[in-house]
Order: sequence, then structure tokens, then C-alpha cells
Amino acid sequence: MSSCETDHTSRKLVMNQSDYPLRLTYNNYCCDSDSVLLVNPQESIYIQYFTKRGSHPADGPVIPCAIQEYDTINVSLDSAFTFTGNFRDELRWHSQFEPGRSSVQTCTFTIVNEDFSS
Repeated sequence: MSSCETDHTSRKLVMNQSDYPLRLTYNNYCCDSDSVLLVNPQESIYIQYFTKRGSHPADGPVIPCAIQEYDTINVSLDSAFTFTGNFRDELRWHSQFEPGRSSVQTCTFTIVNEDFSS
């Protein structure tokens, strides 16, 4: 019976291409606690990763990449700079989709030095 089902994996990745070590505080509205994640320069980290099973089409992305209305991500670093990037801006996310019975959608937000102001 399970051979008739499809599954779709969705994951959101934050890449730190800046020169600064970052601390991400991620609050997903579905969960009761914040996640504090440390991301060094040239590293990346998944902030969301889930798989949905069931008989559904797997020929195109199923979720938007930008974070949802009730989710929050705060970026901090040990310097005088302020993070100005926008995780809600769909155009800042790069989406890659691998179709098939076990489809995978990876959404990547890349943080660069230009995302900070003094």
C-alpha cells in the first residue's frame, strides 16, 4: 500500500556568505520554543525540514520559500552592525525543486555582507 503514496520533503536553509559569525534566533509559530543557531562564515544551517506523505502531485513546489507571517528570525552578531535582510521577501530566497514520487524542495536564503548596516 505504501508504494502508491508519494512524499514531499521541504527544507529551508540559511547560508552565511558574510564575513561575520551569526546567531540566528528562529521562532516557528507551531512550536513553543525558540531555536538559537550559531552560523559561522561560509556555513549553512537548516531552519525547517519536514516531509509530507500522501497521494498528492509532486510536479512542482508546494510551499512558498519566504518565512510565514507568524514565524520570526532574528539575526545578531557581536559588532555594531544591524541585519537588514528580509526573510519574508520571496525574491531573496532561491528555490530548487526535484520532482518525482519523492520530491524535494530546498529554499535557500543567502546572507551576505550587504545585509548589514552600521
